[in-house]
Amino acid sequence: MIPSIVSESLYSLSFRPQELSLYAEKVAIGLRYGSIFDEESEFSQNHFKLLVIEFTVELDPEDALAAGVTGPLELLKVGWELELQTIAPCLVGTVEELPEEAPLLIGRIAETVNELARRAKLDTPFTPELIASLLAEYRARTT
Repeated sequence: MIPSIVSESLYSLSFRPQELSLYAEKVAIGLRYGSIFDEESEFSQNHFKLLVIEFTVELDPEDALAAGVTGPLELLKVGWELELQTIAPCLVGTVEELPEEAPLLIGRIAETVNELARRAKLDTPFTPELIASLLAEYRARTT
């Protein structure tokens, strides 16, 4: 069933801007997008999805920040939620994805994180090239 977008909002944000600036060349980026719901057998007209972008870095053992860190250091983790509505109730997690969903959410995340970086007087991490790359990578995985 084809939904319509009702709203979108920041869901969560964890950001280490100085460390991201320091380790920018070594960052690994992850992107996840999917439906969120309590009961997979539920029928509803309102449907929620969450897009999460993570920036992590593997630290060298001799790095001062590596003390006490097991695994990659999280530099950025941000989630943006999308609320969709269908004309009639349908099974959660089954609504069609609109072509504008991923670009909208990636754009909102980029705007928010770049504004925070600007306020910290640091380079903005979400360049137009990175945004295009994230979108292309996501679309390649989903088509």
